[in-house]
Amino acid sequence: MKTIQLTLLGSMLCLVSVAMAQTPEPNLKWGKPTDAELNMTTYAPDPDAEAVVLCSQTELRYDLSSGSFKLNTYTKKRIKILKEDGKDHANGGISYIYNGHRSGQCEILAKLKATAFNMVDGKLVKTKMEGDMVNHEDVTKTLRLTKFTVPQVTVGTVIEVEYEIDSDYFYDIDDWQAQEDIPVMYTSFDVTVPEYFSFNVDERGFHPLERKIEGTNMTIAGGLQCSGTRYQFVGRNLPALRDKKLLYAPLSYGQRVSMELSAIQIPGIMSKYFSTDWNDVDKGLLDDDDFGGRLGKNPLKTEMQEAGVASISDPKERIMAIYRLLKDRVKWNEKYALYSESASKVLKERSGSNASINFILINMLRDAGFEAYPAVMRSRDNGFLTVTRATAKELNTFVVAIKVGDKYSYLDGSIEDGWLDVLPDHLLVDRARIVSKDKQSEWVNLMGVSESKSRSMVKGELQADGTLQADIQTKYTGLEAASLRHDFRMATDSATFVSELAQELNCEIESLSLTNHHGLGPDVERNMHVTKQCDAAGDMIYLNPWVLTLMSENPLTDEKRTLPVEFPYLYTDNLTSVITLPEGYVVEELPQSLMIKSEDGKLSCVIASSADGSMLSSRCQIQVSKLFFSPDEYPFVKSFLEEIYKRLQDVIVIKKVS
Repeated sequence: MKTIQLTLLGSMLCLVSVAMAQTPEPNLKWGKPTDAELNMTTYAPDPDAEAVVLCSQTELRYDLSSGSFKLNTYTKKRIKILKEDGKDHANGGISYIYNGHRSGQCEILAKLKATAFNMVDGKLVKTKMEGDMVNHEDVTKTLRLTKFTVPQVTVGTVIEVEYEIDSDYFYDIDDWQAQEDIPVMYTSFDVTVPEYFSFNVDERGFHPLERKIEGTNMTIAGGLQCSGTRYQFVGRNLPALRDKKLLYAPLSYGQRVSMELSAIQIPGIMSKYFSTDWNDVDKGLLDDDDFGGRLGKNPLKTEMQEAGVASISDPKERIMAIYRLLKDRVKWNEKYALYSESASKVLKERSGSNASINFILINMLRDAGFEAYPAVMRSRDNGFLTVTRATAKELNTFVVAIKVGDKYSYLDGSIEDGWLDVLPDHLLVDRARIVSKDKQSEWVNLMGVSESKSRSMVKGELQADGTLQADIQTKYTGLEAASLRHDFRMATDSATFVSELAQELNCEIESLSLTNHHGLGPDVERNMHVTKQCDAAGDMIYLNPWVLTLMSENPLTDEKRTLPVEFPYLYTDNLTSVITLPEGYVVEELPQSLMIKSEDGKLSCVIASSADGSMLSSRCQIQVSKLFFSPDEYPFVKSFLEEIYKRLQDVIVIKKVS
């Protein structure tokens, strides 16, 4: 079933000026915006909004055609562009199931229209979208994405978009998303279900909708008369779900309505109750030619034998030797997928999605004697997986689970700079399902898989003029190591890499060396000698002892937050600094030590400094042992990061005494 993905979020609501206190009723007439909408320059509840949904209406109706039910979805949206950045909302996309000229079930996008309304010299000018502004892209063998661009859109434009999707999947209603990434003034969802279908209806989110459910009589095209149930949901003045720091998919936390079919009862024809579970999903995946059908022979068996993979005794080293061999043959095309193309095509083109690479990897690992399985998931940047709703639609990719001893380790075809169990942060989900044909599938939590560490030692000598010379040794493991490798690999050259690092640290880097920074590996070591100029005035030197940057900013600045906080991965940062002071200088006053820990102990920090004659020692340890923090925990997480950031900016006064 399709998912409507509109970057273009059109809607309308009769606007009043900023000074008016009452909320206006929505303008539900289409084709001519009101003067208030055309003259609107800002949205009072959210002055920073780049655009605002004025009105959005989604209506679902059942139809009969060739003896079968169909589901028709009608969508109308209107949006007001308020700022330059809001012009991006002129670009839209609609995805739906498309089977081309093949027989079988499909969806048809029809009556797609878009219009821009502008006031030019006091007159209303309408500009309609032409056919050459619409493009179709086949995302998979069954999924099509139709992209479009509304013309003549600038600050002040009102956009209207409307379209219809006619679907053979009458039993499958997509989740309706009430909130968008911009404010929504008015939105409605209206669906009337014939008496033959029973749906479980669920609403979730932080901004409850107006709801009305009532029985009704209905006439379905073709003359069928029956009773039914009408569901109506209305949302007003819903806040924007903007991208936030330390949050992966804001829209997944928005107000939404889900409708799941529980039964079909057509007298004299059929009576069926639905209780699909994840075992059914497993079977469907394993029976699919482009999923289970890709599990089979090892296409690189000869290459593995020639490389002597079987002679590597350490299991993890053997796994990574297999992965290196595969990555030498196939490069990741920077696409994530659930289904795969054939191994022969992928190897011939020497490029493939993570799914295509992963299936070949599984077959290679199994040929080497390992238990290896796909662990399917919904990546963090696509929102959380609703496990109570068993459907493959909830999934968008998978990683490879490999049995090593009595536990699983994980790899993914997208990894370019990491190691075993060092997954990209957006794949560190709380629910992944290991799918197996041979044994019972199981749920696993990957959030704690990729624990990362950095340990730094700064040994410096401070001069009387404020010049600090320091040797810095740092060892990175896990995703911290992968991040450094990535930065080095993406730099124009090594000189640029050093220059950008020097700018970040606000110092001169006299020398720098890296160990294990090419290709794949569990850790990276960095050694450098730096010169940093501290502020000095008279007999005083003002020193920040850390030299390295542990926090470049405080990522949480909102006073309140209704959405959770998600750290990218588990990590522990340790930094020790030992600085020799100039002769005749002492520390005038040390900053107060900081010890802070959450109630569950999953966030902790220790910052402390001590002075012994001419030696200044400082220590900082930050530990994050949990990725997800609820909105109720936000005040502590915010204060935790605020305190750390503030203390890392502390300057110690060094004073001359003789």
